[in-house]
Amino acid sequence: MARAVGFIEAEGFVPVFDAVDAMVKATEVEVRGAVRLGGGLVAVAVTGDLATVEEAVEVGEEVARAVSGRAVKSIVFASPCLPVQALAGDMAMVGS
Repeated sequence: MARAVGFIEAEGFVPVFDAVDAMVKATEVEVRGAVRLGGGLVAVAVTGDLATVEEAVEVGEEVARAVSGRAVKSIVFASPCLPVQALAGDMAMVGS
């Protein structure tokens, strides 16, 4: 069974690090990595069961938005295809 995958994207590392801290304290997700996307954007990937990933992404998005005061984007894949699973497993494939 494929594990759910969630991604959060925000401007800067500080909002993302705060989001990661809140997500792992509130839930049992596994952080798969963070990557700089360019233009100041940073993304983080988490995996786990669907309900846990949904909760973690919601918590992380709220925290990142509160810290940055800017737009934060997220997406959760309940049953990710193999390429999405690969991206979550190796965030270096996404950015530099």
